[in-house]
Amino acid sequence: MIPFLFYLYIFIFGCVIGSFLNVVIYRVPNKLSVSKGYSFCPACHHRLFPKDLVPVFSWLFLRGKCAYCGAPIAARYPFVELLGGFTFLLSFNRYGISLNFIIHALLLCVMIVISFIDIDTMEIPDGSHFFILALAVGSYLINQPELSSILLGGIVIALPLFLIAWLTHGGIGGGDIKLMAASGLFLGFANTLLAGIIGIIIGGFYAACLMLIKKREGKSYMALGPFLALGISIASLYGPQIIQAYLNLFF
Repeated sequence: MIPFLFYLYIFIFGCVIGSFLNVVIYRVPNKLSVSKGYSFCPACHHRLFPKDLVPVFSWLFLRGKCAYCGAPIAARYPFVELLGGFTFLLSFNRYGISLNFIIHALLLCVMIVISFIDIDTMEIPDGSHFFILALAVGSYLINQPELSSILLGGIVIALPLFLIAWLTHGGIGGGDIKLMAASGLFLGFANTLLAGIIGIIIGGFYAACLMLIKKREGKSYMALGPFLALGISIASLYGPQIIQAYLNLFF
C-alpha cells in the first residue's frame, strides 16, 4: 500500500508541474512572465482561482469550458498535465529517489514545453536550450561521465543537422540544431545518437504520411522539435537498455 501511495503522490505532483508547463507553453511565445501575475482565462482574461486550477479534474468538472465566459478549454491542457504526471512517474521508476530523478524529470518537462511551443509557433525558445545546458552541468557533476563522450554528444547530431540546414538553405531550423547540441551535452555520445535516430525516423515517417494524405507541396514545413524531443526523452530514460538490446542482436 505504501509504495502505491508514494507512486500516486509522485504522479499527482507531476500533474501539478504539468499545470505549470501549460502556463509556460502559453506565456513564453506571448512574451508574458511565467513567474509574475495570476492565472487567467485566455479568452476572457478572468482571473482563475485554485478551484479552477486542479489538474485534470477542474477541466472534467467544467466539461472543458471556462467557468466565467463559457469559452472552450482545449483538451491539450489536461493532456499536458497528465504528461507531467507520467513524466515524473517514469523518471522516478527509472532512477528512484535521487538527484538523477529530479534532473531527468526536469529534462523531460523541458521536452514537453519545447514540443508544444514548436507545434504552435514553429520556433523553439532559446531559454529552453540554456535550461538544458544547466541540467547538463548538473548531470555532469553528479555522474562524472567521460568528457569526450559529452563533447561528442554535442555535435554528433547537431553538426549533421547544421550541414543539412546550410545545404538546403534553411531546411532544418536553428532551434532544432541548438536543441540537439544542448541535449547532446546532457546525454553523451551514444544516447544522443540514439535520440537523433529515433526522432528523425519517427519525424520522417510522419512527414511521409502527411505528404501522402494531404499531398503537401515540397515547400511545406512541419515542426521537427517534437520528434527530436521524443527521441531525447526515450534516450534519457532507456538509452543504455535500448543500445544494449540492439548490440545483443549482433554479439
